[in-house]
Amino acid sequence: MIVRLVEISGRPQPDVRVSFAAPIIAAREINGAEEPVGPATVSKGKLVTSFSAFQPRTFAVKLGKPPTKLLAPKSVPVTLPYDLAVASRDETKSAPGFDANGLALPAEMLPTDLGFRGIRFNLAPAAEGKPNAVVAKGQTLNLPAGKFNRVYVLAASAAGDQKATFRAGDKSVDLTVQNWGGFIGQWDDRTWNVTEQPTNVPGRTRTLLEFTGVINPGFIKPADVAWFASHHHTADGANEPYAYSYLFAYPIDLPANARTLTLPDNDKIRVLAITAASVK
Repeated sequence: MIVRLVEISGRPQPDVRVSFAAPIIAAREINGAEEPVGPATVSKGKLVTSFSAFQPRTFAVKLGKPPTKLLAPKSVPVTLPYDLAVASRDETKSAPGFDANGLALPAEMLPTDLGFRGIRFNLAPAAEGKPNAVVAKGQTLNLPAGKFNRVYVLAASAAGDQKATFRAGDKSVDLTVQNWGGFIGQWDDRTWNVTEQPTNVPGRTRTLLEFTGVINPGFIKPADVAWFASHHHTADGANEPYAYSYLFAYPIDLPANARTLTLPDNDKIRVLAITAASVK
């Protein structure tokens, strides 16, 4: 693992110790290009170093075995009544697509088996015109037999972030299902007035940007990204690059003896897979 550190207070910092959940068994100092600089000190499973004012330092560390081994979670897919085809192949028209404009997930990048934190999602094959998602309309789904304490929902919204209420057994769970595209985070974003100005070359202009004084604040959306693609498909099957597609994983704790999961009554939400899990 590569660890990059910097002193930010402007004061020397002696005897700095860096530790992980697992012990460090070897370390060396490297530069920004990850080339060796020299040895590093490891004491009792911790990296020991020091900093001068504002000094950056980078280390490569090797971790040993963790003191506790967790059991892998047991997960079983929930059977879904698919009713919407949300993916298309290259140069194939969507039928009908993920959103109201016919935009679709790229079927060539959509897996049928997806791992997320030890949980397995089973997705329906993304064949042409074949339903592979469920439109949330308040359906009640039966959970598989077994002792499960959590379900994971693989979903996204087709029309902006949507408030959604699931019911796990008799317990209501409120979530925000995030939009399948757009930004999931960005820095503060300046806004600009854009004008075109003639140049001395006939037929050519130059673009002038004038800061409006307005800054859209930065943000990070909280849902866990379980899958993404670098593009989506238009209604005619063309690739629209840098228009990212996302599917998010939403964990929902199950009350004891819960046997059903009821989806939100919100037809903007697409559910592609649900897994019941036993998680320690």
